[in-house]
Amino acid sequence: MGGQRPQLDTSKLPIPDIVVAAGALLALIFSFMHWYKVEIFGFGIGASGRGGYQNWPMIIYLLLLIFAGFFAANEMASFVDISIPLGPIYLIWSIAGTFFTLLAFVIRPGDWDYVKMNWAIWIIMIIVSLIPIVGGYLKMQQS
Repeated sequence: MGGQRPQLDTSKLPIPDIVVAAGALLALIFSFMHWYKVEIFGFGIGASGRGGYQNWPMIIYLLLLIFAGFFAANEMASFVDISIPLGPIYLIWSIAGTFFTLLAFVIRPGDWDYVKMNWAIWIIMIIVSLIPIVGGYLKMQQS
């Protein structure tokens, strides 16, 4: 009555992969929030970065989420046998995401008198962007 279904083995739960995927998901969500707003004559316009730097953290964290999510599911369900060093890959992508996030904070448009930082979201985003780095470090220690 159909083909063999893959069995989920929760004893193989890959904690570092899940930490990377969850951190990337949180960072992706926070990359859509407004880190600063520009007020001109009392009207506020929000944004989360400037130019190409606004999109880089979103793209990096989306790809990291898909990549880590696939390998977490693959390790539990054993879809295919792939042996690549995931720890360094996670670390490089996570550090790149944090770098471009910091770059989006530093490079802001306009006159400083009109730019108002949303410091709470800025600080939370920096903390959240460190979670995938921790997951990558854990994956390197696991290997």
